[in-house]
Amino acid sequence: MCIRRRGLLCLAVFIITSSLPLKAQQNLQFFPLGDVRPGLKGVGRTIFEGDKVQEFQVELLGVVKNVLAPKHDAILARLSGPTIDKTGVVEGMSGSPVYVDGKLLGAVAIAFPFSKEPYTLITPIQDMLRVVPTDSGESRAALGLPWYASSASGTPGRWIPDEGYGPELWTKMLGGWASSGLMNRFRLPMVFGGFDASVVSQYTPLLESLGFDPAEAAVVSGGELPSGKDAAAPGNLAPGSMISMVLVQGDLNLDLSCTITYRRGNQLYACGHEALLLGPANIPFAEARVLATIPMLSASEKVVAPGPVVGSIRQDRFGAIYGVVGGKSPTIPVNIHMDSSLGRTTDYQFQVAQQPLLSPLLVNLAVVSAIASTERTAGPSTLGLDGKIELSDGETINIEDVISSEFSGSAQAGAAVAVPLSYLLNGQFPKIGIRDISLHVTAQNESRTATLEQVWSTRSEVRPGDRIEVTAVERTPSGQTLTQKIPVEIPQSVSDKTLSLVVGSGAAMNALQLNSIRPGSPPRDLHQLVRELNRTRRNNRLYALLMAPQRSFVMEGTDFPSPPPSLLQTFMADPAVSSKIVYRGTSVVGDYQTVATPYSIAGEQTIYLKVLTSAN
Repeated sequence: MCIRRRGLLCLAVFIITSSLPLKAQQNLQFFPLGDVRPGLKGVGRTIFEGDKVQEFQVELLGVVKNVLAPKHDAILARLSGPTIDKTGVVEGMSGSPVYVDGKLLGAVAIAFPFSKEPYTLITPIQDMLRVVPTDSGESRAALGLPWYASSASGTPGRWIPDEGYGPELWTKMLGGWASSGLMNRFRLPMVFGGFDASVVSQYTPLLESLGFDPAEAAVVSGGELPSGKDAAAPGNLAPGSMISMVLVQGDLNLDLSCTITYRRGNQLYACGHEALLLGPANIPFAEARVLATIPMLSASEKVVAPGPVVGSIRQDRFGAIYGVVGGKSPTIPVNIHMDSSLGRTTDYQFQVAQQPLLSPLLVNLAVVSAIASTERTAGPSTLGLDGKIELSDGETINIEDVISSEFSGSAQAGAAVAVPLSYLLNGQFPKIGIRDISLHVTAQNESRTATLEQVWSTRSEVRPGDRIEVTAVERTPSGQTLTQKIPVEIPQSVSDKTLSLVVGSGAAMNALQLNSIRPGSPPRDLHQLVRELNRTRRNNRLYALLMAPQRSFVMEGTDFPSPPPSLLQTFMADPAVSSKIVYRGTSVVGDYQTVATPYSIAGEQTIYLKVLTSAN
């Protein structure tokens, strides 16, 4: 971990395969923080190459009070040794144990970039041991996502996602986490393998704001999820060994690595600081091997290759991460089938740690990378999407759309999968499980848009209860026309003299309704959530909203057209209720859509219908 070149603290993540046998760890004594004096000498252990633990020398300079937070002291020290003298404190050293008189003092945690000598701050072991196992389960209240939904009278709700794609979307969604200030004290090396370099670069500012130091890896994990009997072998993972928190593993890989400081039975403490500040966590971790340590001017780096998963990180707190060797963590299997515009077919198979904050962002990065690996990022292109998110209870979120764009097509494709996943994992339904995610992407190097040109109905005069047919004509860039029919039913309850029928693309309808809808209450149960996510408006359909010029209101995402005056007076008399109401001059009394097309549709038009009553 490291806080980096801008003159900030740089957290070093150390790895050690300690030569202390595990049996000795059971009776290991701890060096009291109160006994630290300037000039005391100690020994640290870490791996600079392979799996061989090497010692380095430590000179204690004193205790720095409240250096990272109130009541959190650290020990300032100067390091030395043949490798340290060349590299300084290395990213990948966090967690490296330091011993004084054979007693465990704590873990290397913080470095100072661009310093002329290898100074570090050591987290006392007493702080690390405050991170204890609990039965509270995984932290799930991760994101305060807004829930926009609208329904015409008598129809199911339709979820309306916010506008925006790419890094700006995820900056907005993860803004609260990034702006907390807690993640920026340390920098964890985030090592990517298989991800497109341009995509990683595009998302680097966001990842840095979350406290990571993104880097591409020349070598990535070849391990499999999960591992077998050897994973929990008591002789493995001694203090000083390096571990990697496995966020993505398979054809794409993403790891965060640090060092074990202390192990007691199958319980281990590592890093000397938080990794993701999740609190209760459930993330797989693997043993890791150091391929090389590369000296650099700002902060030297370890090139690390994780192996098979061997356990689960259960706590991620201020002073350390806590893990269980042999523990299991849930992961989300993802399969992306890519039919490129070059006539080539590629399958990507990998697993993502199931974690509410990061899983959607990681899936988004994977989808964008898979597309960017073969498709151009500028110029006309069309992406056909067909996939699903399957839940462990059998429910399914369907992913089906056509995206045609000059730019950002891959970002829209990533959001089509990852945004629904964010809402599923957001924490409202804590027992939710994701069985798998599958996505079939078909790419073409051409624009497949259809612009709405004309709309008419079979009749311009209607009566309550009538059924009419609306015809819409769209034109493609090649000059071809596409004709679609929309059956529309006039509600029996309509008493107005005129109605307006707005016909347009999913984006146009979303923009129209977002102008008058505030965030409301999320769905009451998982089934309702799935149903409304599946009713998301797509690019490849036309939609029609039948509007009545009735005074109406929207409360917690639900339309109430033509409410009785007595109901309005009752609601307005209660401040707690009236504050949740948005008043509108029109009511949506019908919401219709066409079947899917192979085009991405754009445009919007309105026609007006005269309503006849029996008196007419």
